[in-house]
Amino acid sequence: MDPFSLTLGLITAFKEVYALSRCIYRACESARASDEEREHLRKILRFELLSVQSFGRRYLKKEIIIGDAGLDIHWASLICEVFEDLRKTLNDYRKLDDPFYKQWSPYANEKFYGTDTIELPLDETIPPAVIPGKKLTLGSIFFTRAKETAAAAGKSAKWALYDKKKLETTVRAFQTETEKLRGYLPLAQSAQLFRIEDKMGTLSETIRDHDANVLGLVKHAELLKLNEKDESDFNNANEMRDCNVKIESSDSELSSGTVEFVREGSCEADAESVMIELKHYPPTDDGAEGPDPDTEVNVRRLAALLKISASGTRELRTLPFKYYVHQPKEERYAFVFGYPLHAQQTQPQSLYELIKSSLQEKRFSLGTRFQVAKAIAQSIGSFHADGWVHKSVCSQSVVFFKDRTTKSLMLESPYLVDFGYSRPEEGRTYARSYQATNRSTLYLHPDRPRMTFTKLHDVYALGVVLLEIATWKVARDHFESAIGNLDRATAEINKEEVREKFESIARRSIPYHMGVAYMEAVVACLDDTFRGQTGTAEFVGIFQSEVIDKLSAKQLVL
Repeated sequence: MDPFSLTLGLITAFKEVYALSRCIYRACESARASDEEREHLRKILRFELLSVQSFGRRYLKKEIIIGDAGLDIHWASLICEVFEDLRKTLNDYRKLDDPFYKQWSPYANEKFYGTDTIELPLDETIPPAVIPGKKLTLGSIFFTRAKETAAAAGKSAKWALYDKKKLETTVRAFQTETEKLRGYLPLAQSAQLFRIEDKMGTLSETIRDHDANVLGLVKHAELLKLNEKDESDFNNANEMRDCNVKIESSDSELSSGTVEFVREGSCEADAESVMIELKHYPPTDDGAEGPDPDTEVNVRRLAALLKISASGTRELRTLPFKYYVHQPKEERYAFVFGYPLHAQQTQPQSLYELIKSSLQEKRFSLGTRFQVAKAIAQSIGSFHADGWVHKSVCSQSVVFFKDRTTKSLMLESPYLVDFGYSRPEEGRTYARSYQATNRSTLYLHPDRPRMTFTKLHDVYALGVVLLEIATWKVARDHFESAIGNLDRATAEINKEEVREKFESIARRSIPYHMGVAYMEAVVACLDDTFRGQTGTAEFVGIFQSEVIDKLSAKQLVL
């Protein structure tokens, strides 16, 4: 579709979605006698409606919507599909006899259809959905008001509005599509920056913009801006001193533990339960004590990255970072994190541990495997779009926490841990990468460690993790036959042979377990399909279509 036609299609779909969702919310406001569950749905609907409103103000009220100063055609097409799907989801609610809809809908007003103008009052205030102080039942008051409203709107409107299951299904579908929209927009923002000369000015404007904040773009803009900083700009603002770090286990790099603060004039130390990730540093070249200057900069840079990514950017899937503590006697840094919301304050379990476990209850269902695989890929893709790499992607760096109420693992919420230090195509590689064990070597691209770390190397490691999820077998076990009886602590592994082995397993086994599309995504990660593309504006979109979109259970029915 050409840019002009796509612009008209996007604007028309947006206007219809906004008019429909606004009238549904208005109708919900009038149903004051509804129960608390429906009030909760109204709150969700308001949040999603605010996102749609902010999208319209930020992207569709410009002179140029698609092009160098706006969305590129790839992302505009995907976003247009989201609004078309939303329009179809909300279509039944056209039956409501709502004055706002009748006044502003492009489907109810031919003069608004196919125009490049937003006639809707997008600057209006959407009142909050307040839960009544007194809980009202589905008794006589509710049905009296329902009857009065239904009499005015007709039987079809009564069915559309007052069937709670129908409303719940609609709101959940609305939520799914707007989450997809919020996932696309940071990627579209990254692609747009490749075409803009004043990158820093654009990022600063985004960080200040209210609508960008509603759409979840501000933290991504901060990460992009952070990537442009000079080494001298990083300070020790995230370092904590005068405290003692205690870990419960040294078997894994991420462990439950406590931090004790010594307060002046107090006999007792304040303590908090936290997650602790240890990062050791090598001796300096000149034998001096402490880390070298490069390591100090890398630590400060990583702390700044984690601080931003943990504050409100769910798709990045990092733990809530608090601060880091230097432990010179142990020649290491302790990165301290809080527990995720609703998580039990116990040691998390890694994806590696879950796959290695022989317990049937820890084996993911098919749907969960797709969900987890896609979540991990989306997280890596988002970091890459924001100009950062993970550097340590493996099944040990994906962890799950138990829900503090149900005590079961929150499988819908995988978290990425154990980030490496340097950023894409820049900086000195942290020495720890050269000291990888044979287990972690299986995730290393054949280029490593001879070449500077790039996004391509993250993508390769992701491919290995996706292979592990599909076959429910860890990389080490897959390559056991190649290692044979050699001492794994000293054996040299030919990483090119590892790659060939993994590709062969993927082509042979994954179509049976997860389908052809999933297999294609894994092979694309492993076989250097994206070599030479990772530094281009198009790569974000290519990775979305060639990897992320293929990690969906829907691909099994296509």
